[in-house]
Amino acid sequence: MTTIPQPRSGGRSRRLPIAAIVAAVLVVAVIASLVIRNLATRPADPLAGASTAAVTRGDLTLGVTATGNVEPRTEANLAFISAGGRVSQVLVAEGDAVAAQAPLVELDTRQLAAELAAATANLNIAQADLQALRTGATPQQIAEAKAQVQAAQSSLTQTQGSVTDADLRAARAQVDQSRAALAQLEAGPKSDERTRAQTALTNARAELDRQRTALSAAKEDALAAIAQRANALRDAQAAYSAAYWDNEHVKDHGTDPRTGQSLSDAAERDFADKLAQAQIAVTDAEAGVKQAQIDYDTAKQNEVSGLSSAQASVQSAQADLDTLLAGADADKLAAARADVARAEADLARLTGAQRAGAVGSQQANVAAAQARLSQLTGDPTASDLARAEARVAQAQAQLDQAQIRLDDATLRAPFAGTVAAVNVSPGEIVGGQTAPVTLIDTTRYLVKVTVDEVDIGKVSVGQPVSVLIDALGGDSLIGSVLRVEPLPKSDSAVTAYLVTLEVDPAGRDIKPGMTASATIVADSRTDVLSVPAAAVRGEGESATVSVAITAADGTVTVEDRPVTVGLRTSDRAEILSGLTEGEQVVIK
Repeated sequence: MTTIPQPRSGGRSRRLPIAAIVAAVLVVAVIASLVIRNLATRPADPLAGASTAAVTRGDLTLGVTATGNVEPRTEANLAFISAGGRVSQVLVAEGDAVAAQAPLVELDTRQLAAELAAATANLNIAQADLQALRTGATPQQIAEAKAQVQAAQSSLTQTQGSVTDADLRAARAQVDQSRAALAQLEAGPKSDERTRAQTALTNARAELDRQRTALSAAKEDALAAIAQRANALRDAQAAYSAAYWDNEHVKDHGTDPRTGQSLSDAAERDFADKLAQAQIAVTDAEAGVKQAQIDYDTAKQNEVSGLSSAQASVQSAQADLDTLLAGADADKLAAARADVARAEADLARLTGAQRAGAVGSQQANVAAAQARLSQLTGDPTASDLARAEARVAQAQAQLDQAQIRLDDATLRAPFAGTVAAVNVSPGEIVGGQTAPVTLIDTTRYLVKVTVDEVDIGKVSVGQPVSVLIDALGGDSLIGSVLRVEPLPKSDSAVTAYLVTLEVDPAGRDIKPGMTASATIVADSRTDVLSVPAAAVRGEGESATVSVAITAADGTVTVEDRPVTVGLRTSDRAEILSGLTEGEQVVIK
């Protein structure tokens, strides 16, 4: 059994000596004093809380960034100038690249071609008339004019000789008739006269009915003749058009337009002869239509004048009967006496002054015939030539108009570009307001961006632009500022301006509507000194920078140095003077 010794109760613990404690406190105090003295004598770090950057040489660019969407430089909705017509051919499809003046859509030109041919014929006629006027009258026309002069001179000689017996007999008969009428009025009506007057009224009314029926029928026949001649003209024009295109086919290909077989020279001339005959037939048909219209106008005039004359006869017969039944009044007796006086005066003129008047009239006829002969044998007057030349000019203008209408039946590209839309098909009827084709210019593109009022003062027309198409990626496209709107956008919550950029696609597959990020180069410098913009305090010639200078022993000091600042960008500042390349500037 082991016995564990127990501590002795009531014993004292060991304690450190006081001298050791005091010595330790003195050592600590000496060390703290040395540390504090060292810290107080050490200089402060001038770069504490700051960084440095070197003055570098290189290119500096001030850019204004903005985003927008790609648009074609030119977009045109092309329509026909004329009233339109039926589409004959659509020569392009969407996406096709076309050259300037390339045909896009053609209308049916058959009617326009016929109008052109008719205008050509009218010009030929006007030119022939002008040539005939310049070359003078034919021998036959001169001979006819000489005969008219001789006939007028013969009539003058006869009139100068004496008044004819027939003239005298007629004048005397008129006197006797007017005297008998006066005597009858003075004597009053007779029963047989009343019968004759009633019969005359009945006959006049019957004649009015007959004239009304006959003249109306004649007018309707003339109207039907117009329609018949118009149909004949259309047939002749259609035949001419067919002969024209057959002859053009023969001239171009030398084959029969229907069988395709080769033709001999004689057969080709047959087609040309048929074209000439068709032209003559068109001219004759046009003359027929004009003559039918003249006949119809004559028939209408005949109806008006015939009915007017017949109605006048009825009114006259009725008046005669009424007068006869009423008996002569003072006015009628006075009129009858005046008729007698007039007839007697006419007889007196025939036997005296009448002869002088007749002679003067015949002399005028001779002068007119001689003037006509002089006109034919002399040179044409300036007015005649002017009228003939004016008719040629008018016919030429009508031909030009017909050619323009024919040319306008083909819709052409006004500029080289890409077909963006085709809105018609062959056979459709299009009007002048319909745009069959939409054409865009893809040689250059536009990007319209919005620039804030803070940056708009840096942007001007002609500045270079770098554009990145987000959907395509890759290298940026090169362009320039095309236009800066002078007024701010009205639909923007802040003051901003619309700037239009023009971009060279450089063969890239750009589509209208794509999103583009643009950087407008507002200013740039080449091979210049620059420092971080944060290192510069102030502007222009009053700016300063802090320069870190390291001594040979490694001590760093900082001095403020005045500098001249040039171009500033968002992160760099151009230094025109005050620094050299490689120096270190302080950024706080």
